[in-house]
Amino acid sequence: MNLQNEKTETIDICQEFGEQRIIILLTMKPLFMFKYFLFTSFLISIIHSSSATTLSFKETKKDDVFITLPGTGISLSLTDYIKLKPSDFKKLKGQKLTLKELIAFKMTQKKIKKAVRKDGTVDIVELQQKPKERFKWHWGGFFLGLFLPVIGIVISLFIKDDEKRNKMTSASISTLAVMTVGMIILIINLSNNL
Repeated sequence: MNLQNEKTETIDICQEFGEQRIIILLTMKPLFMFKYFLFTSFLISIIHSSSATTLSFKETKKDDVFITLPGTGISLSLTDYIKLKPSDFKKLKGQKLTLKELIAFKMTQKKIKKAVRKDGTVDIVELQQKPKERFKWHWGGFFLGLFLPVIGIVISLFIKDDEKRNKMTSASISTLAVMTVGMIILIINLSNNL
């Protein structure tokens, strides 16, 4: 009878708090309670210690990063490379720049300017990002756009694979071609009817 009285007291107390978990915890054996307490405190300490860990690293300044000029072996800081003119680059290289080299030089300067923040630090992730892949013709996307002009672009949008961008571009080109040919045929038919 003592046990029943204790249980009813426990239930009455728990109903006041509105928690059913208290009933379970109050009626458990002491050893299990001890293990539960140890596990909970261990878990809380692990979560707390890992959340307090912060990683800090020194920001890289643009004067601390050097770039080697292709074909010369000369290293320049990013600040000097940004300020470098094509005529100066020509003098350092020792020969005239081709159009391809000039375009590559200007594109590299632009990429470095984007990677340098206003406070003079360098965003290394931005600097090391690979350029986008060049467009490669995708026959599947072409036929999607050819046979299902607008729907083909939408279908190629939802197909997830490595060539999604190429597939969508090919579908768009073929859709544009189909619509252009359709407009030409429509204009010719309308002009013949008049």
